[in-house]
Amino acid sequence: MIFEILLQHGGIGAYLILSSAVILAILGTERIHSLYFRLSYNTDAALETIRERILSRKYTDAIQVCNSKEKAPDFSVVKSALLAAENGREAMRSALGASVLEVTHRCDVGLQYLALIANVATLLGLFGTITGLIKTFSAIANADAAEKAKLLGLGISEAMYSTAAGLIVGMTAMVIHTVCTAKSDQIIGRAQDVGYKVITWIEQSERK
Repeated sequence: MIFEILLQHGGIGAYLILSSAVILAILGTERIHSLYFRLSYNTDAALETIRERILSRKYTDAIQVCNSKEKAPDFSVVKSALLAAENGREAMRSALGASVLEVTHRCDVGLQYLALIANVATLLGLFGTITGLIKTFSAIANADAAEKAKLLGLGISEAMYSTAAGLIVGMTAMVIHTVCTAKSDQIIGRAQDVGYKVITWIEQSERK
């Protein structure tokens, strides 16, 4: 019902804004599902088990724990370090860096488009406002006095509908982008922290 009213009264700007809203719904849903479900795991207990295995120099057992949840970012970082540990400290650090970079890519993909939609939707609302006002003044220029008030009202209505739609989509995109960025930073930060911890654990195991 709202979409029908907007399309009827919002002009060309409304169509462009609704197109951006559809893209926002698809991309936002995918990012939220990915960050809050596919990449979010409670690994505290498992990490404690891994720490015990590493301190006991049972690297193979620790890798098996990582394999139990291969998609967990924390475990992918730990596994990369353990697989490279026998090749030296520099190789292990390089593997950790590559693994954290991969986690960062998995978390950040698509977020820049959410920010783009937030900016573009707001500008499309302004575009709809301008086209609505142009249409209004063009129409009333050649209209008689009885029609001018009606045409002015329709034109301003079109401009305001477009502005409101652009602001709603833009603000929604900003909220989704902020929520997803915060979660992404949390996942990446935890992966980096786990990387530092696994280096410490391996160094402790080698000193025993």
